[in-house]
Amino acid sequence: MKCLKFIIVSFLAIISCKQHSDSEHSNCQYFDKTSVDTSAADMLIAITDEDYLQYGARIAFVNADKDTIIPYGKYTYLGSDTLKHYANVMVYKNDSLHGRFVAIDRNENILYDIVFFDNGPDYFHEGLVRVLRNGKMGFANKYGQVVIPCEYDFARRFKNGKAEVTYRATQFLDSEEHKQVLSDEWFQIDKSGNKI
Repeated sequence: MKCLKFIIVSFLAIISCKQHSDSEHSNCQYFDKTSVDTSAADMLIAITDEDYLQYGARIAFVNADKDTIIPYGKYTYLGSDTLKHYANVMVYKNDSLHGRFVAIDRNENILYDIVFFDNGPDYFHEGLVRVLRNGKMGFANKYGQVVIPCEYDFARRFKNGKAEVTYRATQFLDSEEHKQVLSDEWFQIDKSGNKI
């Protein structure tokens, strides 16, 4: 009976952390990097056992001595050739399925889920990148630290030291290849997350 209960709870936990574009909330656990974590040891290099490194290719991470630090079978390529403080990866499930798009540290802690923009991971604007935790947006720095908490339904990128955010995105409309986010409650924050 205990075994069956454990299997059911495990299954529900896995399902709740699955990334769905229409899901707003989940109950995933994330790792918060501290300032001590920003002094990473050596840089790790992504390698593949496939023909070449491309999105979806199975990867491992090795150090300068070619020692495997993160083995094959866990992640696929999502644009990070190296891992110094963090790397963007796809969780590898099996030959035909990829799981969540996440940022991991060298200890394979999940830092946050990736925000996609123009068919790939969002990119940095003014030193910060948009990230997701449990369906809510916030911002992370170049060390993979979430520096503005993930509490917004949607956040726009920083421009001139300000970003527009909303706690209540009322509609998500697909317009050709892009999504439009509508809200009657936009406001601006600074790079410390303070409301302007």
